[in-house]
Amino acid sequence: MIIFNQVIKRIFKNKIKLIIILFMPVIFILMFAMQQQSTLTVGVVDKDNSTISKGLINNLRQLKKVQVLMLKEDKVYDKAVSYGTDYSIIIQEGFEDKLMAGEASLIKEFYLNPKEKLFYARLYVDNYLSNMKMLAKGTGYDKIKFSTAFKVFQESKLSFENAADSGKSKDQSRIALAFLVQFMLYMSVITAGLILEDKNSGVFYRVFYAPVSIKKYLFQNLAAFLIIAIIQVVMILLIIKEVLGLGLGEHPFNMFILFVVFSLVCVSLGLFVVSLFKKSIYAYTLILFITTPIVMLGGCYWKKEMMPDIMQKIALFLPTTWLMDGVDKLLFENKSIANAFVEIMVLFIFAGIFLAAGLVKKVDVSK
Repeated sequence: MIIFNQVIKRIFKNKIKLIIILFMPVIFILMFAMQQQSTLTVGVVDKDNSTISKGLINNLRQLKKVQVLMLKEDKVYDKAVSYGTDYSIIIQEGFEDKLMAGEASLIKEFYLNPKEKLFYARLYVDNYLSNMKMLAKGTGYDKIKFSTAFKVFQESKLSFENAADSGKSKDQSRIALAFLVQFMLYMSVITAGLILEDKNSGVFYRVFYAPVSIKKYLFQNLAAFLIIAIIQVVMILLIIKEVLGLGLGEHPFNMFILFVVFSLVCVSLGLFVVSLFKKSIYAYTLILFITTPIVMLGGCYWKKEMMPDIMQKIALFLPTTWLMDGVDKLLFENKSIANAFVEIMVLFIFAGIFLAAGLVKKVDVSK
């Protein structure tokens, strides 16, 4: 296993390759997590001081990553321009009475620069108001009946929010896994490019003066590439689960198995790509250009159902599509690895095709 050990050492000694393979995906995932975990400051002016207005404020305080800041009306603008608040609401006097009379609620929004992260709070406020209007209508605008129904609503809301938080966590896990997929594809050629480097330097040919066959040379190289890929997978999955606290399905080990199978696809793809060129720079350039379309069409950063039908059909010929189908089964449906049998078999087929295509180019050493 001399060649195997030498390949591992070469990869770990090359700082640029090591950064791209192991550290870049970690950096991207942590940056994404920091962006998602940033706190939203919501300013509230409660001039009504009623049961419904207090309920809205208490519910906002229970939301994760939301900080509620009670304000006076004349301070709303000052807090916004000084970035003391991201989003503010002003609950006017008579808010509850208007709502109980079936009239438009007296609430105003205030924000300067609309941002995507504001939509979460804005949507929550809109949903709360809609629920209160429905509750008032359902109780015949009777305050006594409404008070009883409101208590039931507050109790049932907690379980709903827990489910919503769980769904949001899974969405974040899926995007983090998509980063892993993208960098695994980069890794496929970055590692396999060592074969081209050996060929250009003459090492590829000198190796065979020793009692080493081309099959043994390629097998040990591919084994080394696979080990690097598995290290990449283990490292990222641990960060997703242990550091970021995101879920990986009911049985995280199943996710590991799925990505190990995809590692075989990546290693085989890398061998195939480098077999097309005589210089490693060309292989690196190709994988750089094709990775983004493969990841996007494969539905890594969004569900493939969001794409047009023609794009979904094209996506069936990409391994990333089948990988993410397996991820969705394990992550969102809490299925066992057996339920992802079809996806795993298709990934094995892709690995076999890429491996066979790559080996055809490598058999004739004299060329």
